[in-house]
Amino acid sequence: MIPLTRTRTPQAINVKYRGVSKTEKDKELMFAQRNYLNNPTTKISFNSAFWKSAKTRLKKDSSGKCAYCEANTEVVAHGDVEHFRPKSIYWWLAYTFDNYLYACQICNQIYKSDNFPIGAVLIPEPNIKADTTDAEIEQLKGNISPDPLDIGHNYKLENFINHHRAEKAFLLNPYFDDPAVFFAYTADDITEEVKIIPTLPEFELFVKAAEEFYGINRIELQNFRYQVFRQFRIYKHTLKDTISPDLKTEVENQILLMKSDKYLFAGMCRYFDGKIL
Repeated sequence: MIPLTRTRTPQAINVKYRGVSKTEKDKELMFAQRNYLNNPTTKISFNSAFWKSAKTRLKKDSSGKCAYCEANTEVVAHGDVEHFRPKSIYWWLAYTFDNYLYACQICNQIYKSDNFPIGAVLIPEPNIKADTTDAEIEQLKGNISPDPLDIGHNYKLENFINHHRAEKAFLLNPYFDDPAVFFAYTADDITEEVKIIPTLPEFELFVKAAEEFYGINRIELQNFRYQVFRQFRIYKHTLKDTISPDLKTEVENQILLMKSDKYLFAGMCRYFDGKIL
């Protein structure tokens, strides 16, 4: 897992995820929640077609890799628009662009599903009650989650990130958290596997959550990581030999490529870069 950065431009983010369109979707969700509170037998029905069109942009943000396991989604499984915070729990974030990321179907559907372990209190949800008026909902629109472009207005992106951290989610969000702070790697040349481990003992719960709900240490990933690790180590060792200037430049460029965002398991390569001498 590596840090990701959202591309926040009008060209990158469809108009339906921002501005007036977003506030209208806020209202839709709040009306649906009020209806549910008045009739609990009818759950909120989400429009899955709404977020599917975000897939292309999210895939570009993560260089075509799963935002969780960093494998190529064309190889391990097709990619999904993943709700980081499950809409079944965080209903008001169902149509929030900053709650979306690109994940392979294995991480998303087989492992994560609606699981979301936290170490503190659930982030604040809109104060919708069975008797909340239309006028009150009108006042709340635009204030229940951040707009992906107007990040400094109404519900600021900074507030959203602060709530994320205060909730102490054990699952990392690569848009908000730096995985390198929490995740280290260990390579086993006998089993030919590379496993993710905590950088410090206090981060053990984060690794455990990633194992259980992202499948981050499933055996297929450990084996696949080792193949990339072995190549990376060969390039690093090659630099210690007496080689021609042209070959040295080529090897250095390959190392830079393997540490770049678009390469498979770049987080692992970055970790081992300073440890392979």
